[in-house]
Amino acid sequence: MGNFLSSPLTEKETHAGLGNGVSYGVSCMQGWRATMEDAHISRTSIPAFDGCSVFAVFDGHGGKLVADESAIKLIDFLEKQEVNGKDTEQIGAALSRAFLELDEEHRKLKQIQTGEDHSGCTAIASFVNDTHIIVANSGDSRGVLATDGGVVPMSYDHKPNNPGERQRIENAGGAVRNNRVNGDLAVSRALGDFVYKQRGDLRPEEQQVSAEPDVKIEARSKDNEFLLLACDGIWDVMSNEDACAYVRGLMAQGENNMGLICEEVLDHCLSLGSRDNMSVVIVKFAGAKIGAGEGVMGIRKERQAAAEEAKRQEESEHNYSAAQ
Repeated sequence: MGNFLSSPLTEKETHAGLGNGVSYGVSCMQGWRATMEDAHISRTSIPAFDGCSVFAVFDGHGGKLVADESAIKLIDFLEKQEVNGKDTEQIGAALSRAFLELDEEHRKLKQIQTGEDHSGCTAIASFVNDTHIIVANSGDSRGVLATDGGVVPMSYDHKPNNPGERQRIENAGGAVRNNRVNGDLAVSRALGDFVYKQRGDLRPEEQQVSAEPDVKIEARSKDNEFLLLACDGIWDVMSNEDACAYVRGLMAQGENNMGLICEEVLDHCLSLGSRDNMSVVIVKFAGAKIGAGEGVMGIRKERQAAAEEAKRQEESEHNYSAAQ
């Protein structure tokens, strides 16, 4: 990911929108890192999948090429699968194939062929239609579904120490040292990272590091509140339950703009000590409970007023001390 800055870059890229019966927001922030290597997708209009939406977060490492290319091309590879957008099992299988085919396309990139680029990225992608939520995950970005006051994990982190992951790594000639693949890479599945995918006698899903995602399918219900997708810059400082509770708290104060909620999540994680790039997507469903109040703008007004009062108090104390 590169070196750290002397102070964090807190400017955000934020989008919010509506489509297919859901509202969504996405926001990303470079933070303390010297470069921004995250990318994302938020699409509610896909010609090949009428009434379906795709949201994704790609967390790059070692550069941004693979993350950026993944965000540009994933939907194209999904559309090539030519599946019924209402058949959830077909969609889940199509997502898995799309990840693997996209990864092989990345291998052909000039910068990778010449050895100029060695980057990779984790990926968490969701496919939402009117009946189901389907999430595909490769790496340690994460998805959670807030439902009826509870939290449903929609992915599990792929870490080298996980028994199944370790077995694949070792079968492919690698080793797990210090919880990393060959002592270096902290995730056991990712797009790119082709230095770990050199065995010509093995299938892509059998390499030391595989792009093959785990796929989880969840039927939608009236109790679904929101889906939250985020990179590990969020999960380094918040648990699944903490993140959902924080979002619920903002909704309870009247906030209905998912983009503003995403921004608050980023700022909150920065205040908790996250040192990574941060990206978050929130997709709101009908079960979300929006309370009364001014929402995020009201919170920001209160925050500004408190900061101004603290400054006045500090100046008053300084003036008093100077007069003594």
